Amino acid sequence: MSSATAGRVLIVEDDPVVAMVVEDILRDMGYEVLINITLEHAMFELDDGEVDAVLLDMQLRGKDARPLVLELLARKLPFLVLSGADQTALINEFPQIRVLPKPFGKATLEEAVRDLLGRPGVATPAPAA
Repeated sequence: MSSATAGRVLIVEDDPVVAMVVEDILRDMGYEVLINITLEHAMFELDDGEVDAVLLDMQLRGKDARPLVLELLARKLPFLVLSGADQTALINEFPQIRVLPKPFGKATLEEAVRDLLGRPGVATPAPAA
């Protein structure tokens, strides 16, 4: 990730309303955003382009996103699970996974993304000196 850009975040979410809300928040933070609604398309996106982080729902059109989770762990790519379902089993199996329960607010998502990527988005103004 170059210092000239905030980075590229892939949203893997099959609910268009949730995807659009998350996209708007990330764009306002200065991130480039890609959206995929299926597991298959998300896997292709990982292979085809530079992605700095992934935000994903664990249930995509009735399919469990576990294969994508395993791929992201293998690639050591930062990701955040956005889920309205109980993810206790997933967290117990993979304690390093970050989960943001739905519903979440704008400030909570912004904080989670900043923490995930280890830096503020470019749209966040620096404090005055």
